[in-house]
Order: sequence, then structure tokens, then C-alpha cells
Amino acid sequence: MVRIRRNNVTLQYPEEKWPRPERSIGFDHSNYNVIRSRLHVDIDDCIGCLKCERVCPVQCIKIVTEKAPVRGEDIQNIGHIGVTSNSSRKALVVTRFDIDMTECCYCNLCTYPCPEECIFMTGGPNAHKHPIDYEFSEFDRSDLIYRFAKKGTKDGLQKILDGKGADV
Repeated sequence: MVRIRRNNVTLQYPEEKWPRPERSIGFDHSNYNVIRSRLHVDIDDCIGCLKCERVCPVQCIKIVTEKAPVRGEDIQNIGHIGVTSNSSRKALVVTRFDIDMTECCYCNLCTYPCPEECIFMTGGPNAHKHPIDYEFSEFDRSDLIYRFAKKGTKDGLQKILDGKGADV
């Protein structure tokens, strides 16, 4: 029997990669609503409203917030711990914001109800800061749980409650 000589179809991933087809979902940044990529959170803009957690059909988003302490009698200072990039005042401290990408179904539903637009799929209008990331495989599943809350946030809240002041 004569063997027909062909090129191998096996690629040595990750050194070699198949070219991404032009019509794949999320190829074009102009059509941002169909991008299916990794979720990202700008935690500095998060006000802790929990809307993204409630709308998630698979409950892969876990958020824990703490109420900001009262800082003074002036209406401008009561319960105010910061301002977002959209000039909204933050009244809650986000002590935990985890997204388990092993459970995420990439439906993008969590991005729509966010009043501050701080949760989004990487790419799109935020491509200059966060390019589209399709290859975020890990050897351990626990590495696919992304923790966005700043380390020490709970300690910083405790310092505010104690009156010592902290940069939260």
C-alpha cells in the first residue's frame, strides 16, 4: 500500500498555534458585545452593589462588602470612602470579589447591570489596558479563581473603625 505523504496536523502547543479565524467570536474589537473572553474587574470603581453577583446564572461571582464607617457629622463625609472614575461615591468596602472562571459560562450577563461598568470581558473598549485573552489555561483549577479585592482591605477597614485612618 502506498502511503500518501502529508504534513502533520498536530501542533506543539503552546509554541505553535493555529491561526484564529477572522469570523471567530470576539475577533473584531468594534463588535464588543459578542466578545467571549476572561472577566476582569476594576476594583477601584466597584461600589459593591452586588448586581453582577445576583444576575450570574451559575453563581461564579462571590462578593463580600462591609459598610463604611461614619466619619463625621458633615453630610459630605458620612459613609464616604472614595470616588469612582464615574464620580460615584463609594459607601461600601469590597473585602472579597472572586470570579471562578471554571464555573463561568461566558454569557456576559454580569457586565450589563453594573452601574459603574467596572466588570467587563477583557478586550473591547478596554483593550488598551486589558487585551483579549483566550489562552488562560492553568495546570491547577484553583488558579482559575481570580481574586480582585485588594489584599489587606479588611485590615484597612478595621483601622478606619479604630480611628487610626487607613488608605482603603
